[in-house]
Amino acid sequence: MSYTLTTLKTAIQDYTENTETTFVSHLRDFIRSTENRLFKMVDFEYFIEYFKKNVTSATSSSDRFLSVPDDYLASFSLSITNSSNIEFLLEKDVNFIQEYNPNASTTGVPKYYARFDVDNFILSPTPNSNYSVELHYYHKPTSLADSTIVLTVGAASSFAVNEVITGASSGATATISSKNDGTNQLTIVVPTTNFTNGETVTGGTTAHSSAISAISSDTTTTWLSKNALNAMLYGSLSEAYIFMKGEPDMMQLYEKRFMEEVSRLKDLGEARENADAYRQGLPRRPRT
Repeated sequence: MSYTLTTLKTAIQDYTENTETTFVSHLRDFIRSTENRLFKMVDFEYFIEYFKKNVTSATSSSDRFLSVPDDYLASFSLSITNSSNIEFLLEKDVNFIQEYNPNASTTGVPKYYARFDVDNFILSPTPNSNYSVELHYYHKPTSLADSTIVLTVGAASSFAVNEVITGASSGATATISSKNDGTNQLTIVVPTTNFTNGETVTGGTTAHSSAISAISSDTTTTWLSKNALNAMLYGSLSEAYIFMKGEPDMMQLYEKRFMEEVSRLKDLGEARENADAYRQGLPRRPRT
């Protein structure tokens, strides 16, 4: 079993018996808040390969800054290729970086790096050439709240990516995340209310209109929605009851259930996933 955005939203409404418009409009917020809590409470980077990612880039000669990926959370390693040899840089504090090479115009083969600000790493010494770079890092996956579906329309080419489209009869709205002109398909973020097959959608920026001929189902899942579905459910319900100013006993119950699931995730990561049973044996815990 796993949750999609649609099925989790339905579960939250069923548990709370609440379909009020304002409440429904905040369902994505409850889900995002739960995901953020889980990322802060469980050290996923230590035991789940899914949350690790590699990207390649290149330094620019005489430029000591290197862009940070948008989904970056923490580094595992940063390396450069120097004369066909891979060399790993040591992560340091920004103060160390600037003290080691106080004159930014002094160049050389980078040895150290640090997170300078939200958008940039700083390298030291300043690169003296355009080196290939590989960053291995812990990333934050796309939220379940940003799940997408596909609309097939009469002409996709006239719509613009990132514009909002509105259904003429359903009143549903959604943002276009990408499009395929060849198949006339628009990939959109799952809307709060559903579009209707056959209705006309109009772009808020281009003002282009086209009829929908097919709507895909919401099948998007995430690691959390497949492997921590109870944590996602109870965390979202806890957030929902805070929003509703619900009964304290129910809030406490859902929060307790959520923390129990967090504990199970911690056990999975700290005692199981990162252990080699052949060399270390199975995890042992004292009997109680």
